[in-house]
Amino acid sequence: MALKSGDLLSRLKFNKDLFISRIRNKSGENFDDTEFRRLTEINAKVYDEDTESEVNETRRVLRIITKGNGTRKNSVTLVPMKSLSLEDFAFPFSNSTKIREALRLQVMPYSAAGNLEIFPVVLNKAGRGVNGVVWYLSPDELDVPSMPYDSGNNNKVWPAALPFISQLKDYDGTGVTMWIDEQNICSMLWQNNKPVLSRWRKLSSIHTEEKELAWYDNYCKARELERGGSFVINIAGDDNNDKESGLEFCRIINESIKICPWIADVNLSRRAIEGAIDLERNVRLLTRVSCWLLALGVVTLGTSFIKWHQTQTQLAEARTRSESFYRKVFDPSHTGRIANPVSLARDKIASLTGTGPAGHQIDEVLADIGEIFTGNQSMDITLDIIRYNSEGLDCNGTAPDMSTILTFRRAWEGKASVAQVDNTQFVSGIGYRFDLRIRW
Repeated sequence: MALKSGDLLSRLKFNKDLFISRIRNKSGENFDDTEFRRLTEINAKVYDEDTESEVNETRRVLRIITKGNGTRKNSVTLVPMKSLSLEDFAFPFSNSTKIREALRLQVMPYSAAGNLEIFPVVLNKAGRGVNGVVWYLSPDELDVPSMPYDSGNNNKVWPAALPFISQLKDYDGTGVTMWIDEQNICSMLWQNNKPVLSRWRKLSSIHTEEKELAWYDNYCKARELERGGSFVINIAGDDNNDKESGLEFCRIINESIKICPWIADVNLSRRAIEGAIDLERNVRLLTRVSCWLLALGVVTLGTSFIKWHQTQTQLAEARTRSESFYRKVFDPSHTGRIANPVSLARDKIASLTGTGPAGHQIDEVLADIGEIFTGNQSMDITLDIIRYNSEGLDCNGTAPDMSTILTFRRAWEGKASVAQVDNTQFVSGIGYRFDLRIRW
C-alpha cells in the first residue's frame, strides 16, 4: 500500500512512533476498531453446462486492508465506483423523505437513460432548511459481496477516494484525493472540505495517474476553481497485513471523520437504499392511515357536537316552556329563572285542591321554625317569604354565607323527609339569597 500527498506525491513517509501515539490518543472515539476492505474484480474460469466448456467470468471479491483493533464486527468497504456522480442541493425543509422526493423529481428527465439510485447526505442545517450533497449511482454497482461473519447494519460502503480529505488540510480541504488499485483509478475533487466532482478511469498505464492530475489542473483552471493539493493512495497488490500501515490508514480516516463528520453517515449500499425505500413506504402508509383516522375523528366529533347541541337546545326549550306555563297558570308576577317549575306547580295544585297528603299543621310548622332558631341562636338567617301548604314548606331568605344556609338545611333534615336548597345567588351588600324546599 503506497501513499502519496502534496505537490511532491512521494513525500509521505511512515513515522511509527507518531502514528502509534495518535492512535492511542483517539482510541474508542474513531474507526480504529473497524475492518476496512476494498472491492476488486478478478477473472476466473468456470464450467458452462450449456456449452460444456470453460468460460471466463468476472467476479467481485473483497480484500482486507486492515482488520482494526477492536472486537466489534463493523466494516467499511471502499469501492471504486465507475458511475458515481455528485451534485449540491439546498432545500427549505429537512425531512429526509421530502428531500429524496425532490431529488428524484430533479433527475426524472434523465431517467430514460437508465435507473439511478439516490443517496442524499446533509452537510449543514440552517433553520428549517438544509444543504448537502447527493450521490447518484447505477443500481448495478450496489452488488457488493460480504464476508461470512458480517451481521446486521454494521457494514457500510464508501466511494474509494472519499475518506482521505484529511491529507488536504494543508490546503484548507481543497484539492484531489485519488485511489489506485489493480484495475481502477478513481478520484474526487474537493473545495473547502466539500466534494464537487467524482471521476473514474480504467488504469491503462503507469502514466494514467499523471494524466488524471493534469486533467484536474486544466479543469480547475477552466472552471476558475482552486486547485489545491493532491493525495494519492496506491492500494494495488496482495492483502496488506502490515500493522504499521494499518495504523497509518486508520489515522488518516480518523482525521478525515474529524474534519467532515458527515462521512461517517455515508453508506452507498443496497441495504441502505432498501432501508430508505422501506422508510418512505412506511411513512406514506402511516400518513395515509393518519389522514383517514383524522377524517374519521373529525366526522365523529362533528356528529357528537351536533347531537350535543340538539340535546342542549331541546333541554333549554323544555325548561323555557315549563317556566312559561308555571308563570301563566300560577304566578304571572314571578320574574327571573324558576329553578324547578314542575315541583312548584305540583305543590301549588296540592295546596289549592287540598288533595295532598296529610302534613304538619301551621302551628306545628311555626313551632319547628322556632325550635330551629332557638337551638342555634348564632345562625344569622333572615326569612323573607314563607309559603305553607299541606305537603310542605317553601322559604325564601338571605344568609351571609353558604355554610349558614347548609346549617339551616341540615336542621330541617331531622324534621322532614326532604330538605332541598334551590336557586342560590350571591347579591352584593346582602349576601346569599336562597330558596329552601321542605317536604314532609
